[in-house]
Amino acid sequence: MNLFARTVCLAIVVGLTAFLIYAFATGSVVGDQLHTWETVWGIYVWADVYCGFLIMATLIYAYERNFGLTLAIFLLTCSMGNMVTAAWLLWRTPDIYNRIAHPRTPA
Repeated sequence: MNLFARTVCLAIVVGLTAFLIYAFATGSVVGDQLHTWETVWGIYVWADVYCGFLIMATLIYAYERNFGLTLAIFLLTCSMGNMVTAAWLLWRTPDIYNRIAHPRTPA
C-alpha cells in the first residue's frame, strides 16, 4: 500500500476513534440512535452501513479463512464502525498488495 493510502487509513482510524470517544462521552448511545429509525432515510443509512459491514466481513473471510477472526472483526465493526476495517487494511494490505503484484502460478 502506498504512503497516501496508508496515511488515509491511519487518519480514519485515529479520527473515528477520537470521534467515538467523544460520542460516548457526550451522547446517549441508544437515545441518539433510536430517532434515526423514525425516518426512511435513517433506516436506509442503517441498512447501507450494515450491508457494507457484511460485504467487508465477506472480503476479510475470503482473505483470512478464519471464521472466528472474521466474526470478531465483524462484531467489532458493528459496534465501533469502519475504523476497525481501516485498521485491518493497515495490517493486511501490504500482504494483499504483494499477492496482487506477484501472483503465484499454479505448479
